[in-house]
Amino acid sequence: MTDNAAKYEEVTNYFKERMAESKKIQATRGKEARIAAAAQKAASGHNTWRQMTGVRLMAHEISHVGNRPFMIGFASVAVMGLWAQTKFSDAAKADSEYWSTFHGDGKKAAH
Repeated sequence: MTDNAAKYEEVTNYFKERMAESKKIQATRGKEARIAAAAQKAASGHNTWRQMTGVRLMAHEISHVGNRPFMIGFASVAVMGLWAQTKFSDAAKADSEYWSTFHGDGKKAAH
């Protein structure tokens, strides 16, 4: 008899736990629960990478180890491009067939 009582108690406790878990899950469903969860998430102030924009997102991505080689290469190309642009003087523009054709008067400058 005690074996059956113990088995009954075990099954009853199991179903009580399942019912509590089901009620907890049910409480997170529905429009009101989604609104409450969204408000709680917004109040926490924590942003995932999907909410980040601009410089914050770029800084976040740079901090990942796997993105560092790409960012180093990107920065190198950007710096070299900026350096080349600053060294492109009026004399270099006059000597450039491309520049004189598409940005100048259409004729190569005479020296």
